Amino acid sequence: MERTVLVPPVDPEPTEVIEAWLPHDARWHTQAREQARRGPERLRAYVTELVRDHRDGSTPIIDDYDLRTLESVKGDLRTGGLGDVDWRRVAHALTRPGIG
Repeated sequence: MERTVLVPPVDPEPTEVIEAWLPHDARWHTQAREQARRGPERLRAYVTELVRDHRDGSTPIIDDYDLRTLESVKGDLRTGGLGDVDWRRVAHALTRPGIG
């Protein structure tokens, strides 16, 4: 009998990258959840500022560990980057954790 083994994708989709990162990163998940409750567009703007501009609201992100984390997230996104993220799906994951 042949067994099927399920493995995660080698190259996750941009939405999967953001969905996996934000709910579990204690530095930014509270603010991300707040923005998600306000709507996918607010969440997109917040995450774009984090990842692209290295800002958390009006606060510049200057800590080396935080900057390396954000660069890792950026590196995990494909060529489309944040533009290929389904922000409705990410907002759903942040506001209704555990509900698929």
